[in-house]
Amino acid sequence: MNTPSALSNPHSAPPPELSSSLDGLFHKALLEKLFSGASLAVAFPDRILFERNWGSTLEGGTPVDVRTLFDLASLTKPLVTASLCIWAVGSGLLDLEDRLERFLPKGLLPISKREISVRHLLNHASGLPPHAPFYLDLIDRPRPERRQVMLQSILELPLGSPPGQVSRYSDLGFILLGILMEELLGAPLDVLTASALSSSIFSRDLVYRRLSVGTDPTVPPGEPSASGRAFAATEDCPWRRRLLVGEVHDENAYCLDGVAGHAGLFGTASGVVGWLRWLWGLYRGDAPGDPWSPSVVREFWDRSPTSPDGTWVLGFDTPTPSASSAGSCVSPRSVGHLGFTGTSFWLDLEREIVVVLLTNRVYPSRGNDRIKAFRPMVHDLVMRGIHGA
Repeated sequence: MNTPSALSNPHSAPPPELSSSLDGLFHKALLEKLFSGASLAVAFPDRILFERNWGSTLEGGTPVDVRTLFDLASLTKPLVTASLCIWAVGSGLLDLEDRLERFLPKGLLPISKREISVRHLLNHASGLPPHAPFYLDLIDRPRPERRQVMLQSILELPLGSPPGQVSRYSDLGFILLGILMEELLGAPLDVLTASALSSSIFSRDLVYRRLSVGTDPTVPPGEPSASGRAFAATEDCPWRRRLLVGEVHDENAYCLDGVAGHAGLFGTASGVVGWLRWLWGLYRGDAPGDPWSPSVVREFWDRSPTSPDGTWVLGFDTPTPSASSAGSCVSPRSVGHLGFTGTSFWLDLEREIVVVLLTNRVYPSRGNDRIKAFRPMVHDLVMRGIHGA
């Protein structure tokens, strides 16, 4: 276990009582092997309050610090794919009511899916299933064919419900949406994050890891440069038969060279906070400017689910009425997201605070799901320590 230093706490220290409580909670989690390392960042609209780090990248590995990159998993959905949609709508290139038939030839698009809109995909109300193990077939395909095969495979799956009627979380909807954004904007997602989402944050602390993937998943991919930065390890993967370090955990994203609309982004806690604060400034009207429209960000974050049973806004989640991963202290006017690898963020628009928690809870096995109880404890501790909630 490492203790916070000037490097890991570059802003200001949390209140002493909160600091002590956080240390006790995270040290206990490390002893119980909930994860090997963790990073926590807390911010107000105008500044990062503090960032704290605990543990190491893997057992016996490098201590986690502010530069350690975590596999953000499904945080890719709001931070990249939804953000690109915000940009495209603000640019006039995209309408939320655009249907799949705008982007795809009718010969490829089954009748049952022609009514699916961009809004349905963002709101997890398309009717598409949550997941499918396409990687088992894709890994044997030539790399240039995989994206098109993935698209066709998604379109061929039967819908679980008609578009717009049921809210059902779907990786497949965001894989599809990522492909649509690449088609619309004319570049791969990793290139778009460095252009349409241009900022020092994305170039430094939020990055895709494009892999040179062969046809055999047991052969490690080429290792692109990471400027000497450490990665938090994820799973000792039974399919790839190796420990994953700096290599995307999600198998479907792996087969798309590590760049997909649902997963693939790596980042630091301060990087996630930085991008959320940028969007938050737009929401508040503090930083307007074409094509980043404050009104578009508000439409994405204001709660108006497409389906009657949904908690999702556009690309982001909101707290459930009970047993929320955000804890019991956040307001209903909060947006957030979880990542399978043990990552999360919650931004409370009413109390004006954002909390980013990054861990590698799938190290060394995804069978460890104790993060579910840990997340709300962290959020409640922070909210009570900062706001006395």
